[in-house]
Amino acid sequence: MNYGFNPQLEKEHQRGDEYIFGSASPTCIAEIPESERASCLPLGEVQRTPYSEMMDCATRGPINILETKFNWLLKNQKLTFENEYWLRANGYIDEGVEFSDAFIAILSGTTRQGNSMKAPIDAIRKNGLIPKKLLPLEPDMTFEDYHNPDRITGGMKQMGKEFLTRFAINYEKVYENDFEILLHKDLLDVAGYAWAEPVNGEYPSTTYDPNHVFVAYKTPKYFIFDNYLDPVDGDFTKKLTSNYNFMSYGYRLLINKQVQKKTIFTLIRNFISKYFKLLWQ
Repeated sequence: MNYGFNPQLEKEHQRGDEYIFGSASPTCIAEIPESERASCLPLGEVQRTPYSEMMDCATRGPINILETKFNWLLKNQKLTFENEYWLRANGYIDEGVEFSDAFIAILSGTTRQGNSMKAPIDAIRKNGLIPKKLLPLEPDMTFEDYHNPDRITGGMKQMGKEFLTRFAINYEKVYENDFEILLHKDLLDVAGYAWAEPVNGEYPSTTYDPNHVFVAYKTPKYFIFDNYLDPVDGDFTKKLTSNYNFMSYGYRLLINKQVQKKTIFTLIRNFISKYFKLLWQ
């Protein structure tokens, strides 16, 4: 069964100019220590209803990564006051940071055969992200309901663009030889076969082609965050065997920077700061 990864589209969407992880890789403002990642993972959501499989794992992978990163920024007070206020005021933050999967699944052209890994990441970089509550997966939705482009309003697109004026999102390609090196530094969007029956709580490797996208978030090889519950312990995390057969590369998502926007809050804060500085002098 295919859960939404389309290897043929992945080949077609390669341009040959992708940034490659290595010594010149840029810094992300949310490079989370491995020991802190599990506590920042999103709540999780099964990517289907009783009526349809949504085939959007290729979208949920990078969004799960970005939700984890923003949860960490929020938890460690690394967002500017203005940006945190904007996220809260616009409904991005509930129990944690929650982005709409449907917004990116639709804009990246997800079909009943799924999507490439790259198309949703490109759609995030170009269109930004909106709150999950604006465009959710409802319990009674079919595939057609969920992926209906008419669900996206002009206001939603405008909010996504505003998100990009505050946060610069980018990505780079990571080859399998570097997976362990990368995972000591950051999370990784990967593809593989889902799932052989677990053995002693671990999911073994198979020779089947990749059919699913998920997040590798911790070593030793490999702890992953999925969009389906684990029958072993009932959560969204799974442990894979050390020889698990991934696709030959994955993607790293980066928040390159956050922009300090000049809002009324900035002006008031700067005024108060200057006022008390003058008083002190």
